[in-house]
Amino acid sequence: MLEAVLNHVNPHARIPVCGMISQYNQIWTEREGVRNLLNIVGKEVRMEGFLVGSYLDRFADFTVEMEGYLKQGKISSKIKIYEGIQSFAESLGSLFSSSNFGKVVIEVNKLR
Repeated sequence: MLEAVLNHVNPHARIPVCGMISQYNQIWTEREGVRNLLNIVGKEVRMEGFLVGSYLDRFADFTVEMEGYLKQGKISSKIKIYEGIQSFAESLGSLFSSSNFGKVVIEVNKLR
């Protein structure tokens, strides 16, 4: 995904980097590489990694701000719903393989 971003990023952009769960279980020598890192130099882009845990003191402010954006329709979330507890392994695997976009939900019992 980073390759696509770097091909379309504006000059002097700032790119926050967090997550990368699809890479967690891969040996570092077997991870896929980004082939267009030169765009960072050519477009004078700044990339910075962060850990969510480093900003827990700001979480309450974040939730208030995001709730407003959700109510205004400025942001939305995609949800992938797996049915039944038997789909647990598949749903968990999708988190680590980048085969899903958005939230992963297991529907154990449909509400009537």
